[in-house]
Order: sequence, then C-alpha cells, then structure tokens
Amino acid sequence: MPVARDMKILIQALNYPPEFISTGKYTGEMAEWLAARGHEVSVITTPPYYPRWQVWQEYSAFAYARETIQNVKVIRCPLWVPTKPSGLKRILHLLSFVVWVHWRRVLANRRGFGPRRLIFRRIYNDLRGMG
Repeated sequence: MPVARDMKILIQALNYPPEFISTGKYTGEMAEWLAARGHEVSVITTPPYYPRWQVWQEYSAFAYARETIQNVKVIRCPLWVPTKPSGLKRILHLLSFVVWVHWRRVLANRRGFGPRRLIFRRIYNDLRGMG
C-alpha cells in the first residue's frame, strides 16, 4: 500500500522522551520514524514525570512549553501530577491531560494549524510494515 508523503501529523501522548520507559520511548521512536520519512510531525504531550510521579526539574507542570526533538515539534501541556497516585487521583491526573490537550487543539485549529491526520500511539504496530 503506498504511503502519502509530506503529511502533517499530530500525535497525542501522555508520555514522550526524554522519558525512557515504556510508552514515552516508543511514542518518541514512532514520531522520529515518521519525521525521518518526510512528514511534519507534532506531538502534544506532558512534561516528563514518570516513573517518579514528579515533574522533572528542567520542566514546568504549570505552563505550555515548546521544543524540537529529532525534527519533531513537541508541545508540552500543563499537567497535574499526584505525589501519591491512587485510583481517583490517577483518573484526575488523566483528566487534567485531556482538558489541557483539548484546549491546546482548539486554539491550534482556530489559528489554522490543525493536522490533516491525527494519530494516537496505539497505531505503532500498524506502522511497522510501512517502508
């Protein structure tokens, strides 16, 4: 199946490098793989906090931030991170991500920067066969 080139892709993911564990690692690899093949890739994510459940010192939990990692545009959203996660606190933690990501996407779409394709990290396995 031929793959369209020069797509504008937005990935939403809770974890992203420099987190080196689990989904942060794999989401980063997928985004870099797509960028290396000529796509314009942006990621909306959070400041790194895992596995310590504490936002890393170099980042802020309270502000949006931008950076570029391996030709991938990364937008970091504010995030509430509980110091002692429990069931309810984890749900609130995830909801804080949803609220801030949604707000960021609404602003981006109103300014004409919305993506043509929206990819969630769960499609990583679907992309393995693409050249």
